[in-house]
Formats: sequence, C-alpha cells, structure tokens
Amino acid sequence: MTNLKVSYADMKDAAGRLRTGQQDIETQLKNLRAYVSQLVSGGFVTTSASGAFDASYAQFNQGATATIAGIEGMARFLDVAAQSLQSTDEQLAAQIRQ
Repeated sequence: MTNLKVSYADMKDAAGRLRTGQQDIETQLKNLRAYVSQLVSGGFVTTSASGAFDASYAQFNQGATATIAGIEGMARFLDVAAQSLQSTDEQLAAQIRQ
C-alpha cells in the first residue's frame, strides 16, 4: 500500500495558484473599499448611518485582508514541503547508489 504520493510540480503549481488567488482577492477588496468610500461621500450621505456603515466596512475590510494574508503561509508551506520532499528523495537515491 502506498503511503506517499507526491508531485513536486503539482505542489509548486498549487502554491502559485494560491498566491494568484490571494492577489486577486486583495485587489477586489481594495476596489470594493474604494467603492464604499465613494458611496459614503456621494451617494449615501446621512448624519450618522453612512459614517457608521463606512466604519463597519473598514473594519470588515481590515479583517478580511488579514485573513486572506494567511494564504501566503499555506503557499509557503507547499513550496517548502515540495522542496523538502524532493531533497529527501534525491538524498535517499544517492545513498542507495553508493
């Protein structure tokens, strides 16, 4: 029974896709933040509610951005794991050849 099946390329590709997805989400969050800022300064201006909405959205945006930043840690893990597994495999093969 196989206990280990690894594709280093797949792991590295997944890390790249995670980073791309992270960048896409961060860009979308920035765009939405800009949109909300414009909204509360032009299309939705009230004595209290628009400011409260803006503050609430800013808090949400900050939390979402911090959460999305965690994707980098996952991508880094995949990169390091792929490199470590590949290196171990190569070292084992070299030892067998001796």
